[in-house]
Amino acid sequence: MINIRKNSIFTSYFERIKHELMDVGLSEGDASIIADCFAIADSFNVSSHGSRLLSSYIEMIKNGRFNLNPQYKILRESSSFCRIDGDNAIGILSAKYCLDYGINKVKTNGVFTIFSCNNNTFGPAFYYSLLAAEKNLICFVASNSPAQMAVPFGGIKKMIGTNPFSVCFPIKDEYPIIIDMSTSVVAKSKIMEYNEKGVLLPEGWALTSSGEPTQSPSEALNGFVMPVGGIKGYSISLAIDIISGLLSGAAFLDDVGRFYNNNNPMNVGYSLILIDPYIVYGKDYDILIKQYVEKIRNSPGNGRELILPGDDRISFHKKHKC
Repeated sequence: MINIRKNSIFTSYFERIKHELMDVGLSEGDASIIADCFAIADSFNVSSHGSRLLSSYIEMIKNGRFNLNPQYKILRESSSFCRIDGDNAIGILSAKYCLDYGINKVKTNGVFTIFSCNNNTFGPAFYYSLLAAEKNLICFVASNSPAQMAVPFGGIKKMIGTNPFSVCFPIKDEYPIIIDMSTSVVAKSKIMEYNEKGVLLPEGWALTSSGEPTQSPSEALNGFVMPVGGIKGYSISLAIDIISGLLSGAAFLDDVGRFYNNNNPMNVGYSLILIDPYIVYGKDYDILIKQYVEKIRNSPGNGRELILPGDDRISFHKKHKC
């Protein structure tokens, strides 16, 4: 796969972020993982989940919000899955631990699933599926999150999170296919960006606390974000909440703690499904996935370029290649 760290934005951010985190007590190893996550997000133009969050993380580290010396614990395990207690670690670190654990298992099993409880939010979901793609693996990763959506139609209480998921499909010597999305029309962090800039939201993104449509980011933050695709997005969010939250032993629905609340743990739940395509399908996976991409790219169109998920992020990354 293409070297995703050969990027001018990544280079300019990584060392600064790492040293700022080490200055507040993180080990170089832990600081490097978080810096890598934020810098990768920025270098793929996912700024809502990148270095803009650094000051919030530093404040929470200083306030004792996270367990900086977690003891990850295997709660239950078989040859096909395990359930891991994240011990209230910084979410990026516990999610990376889960990913690494699964990568070691999938090399033998072909498919391995991790469920994890007692976590904090893990930042950009595509970071983990992208790390797996670097190792020629497929990873479907999902997380539940604090309630930001009401139950459609007519609900006026936040009951379910925007519950993101991602999967990347590795392609030899090329960028992977990158699928990464929340189950809401837009992630809450994007609305926070609009609020910081004082910019109105596009129509259809959010409702007020009384259930009325709004373009005000401040009203949206106190109200509800809309599920993508109406009842369909709500249904996907519910499925992720059950699989990542309920089955992992984490909190679910409106019991998931809020990121900016220093008093109570979030107890977010993760689920990661790792697949080694060379074990499941065979060595010809490389040929087949390239044929798949070519068939999409060369399919009949109306003169406009035919795209794959993640093309916009990859285009941004290419523009800033060193």
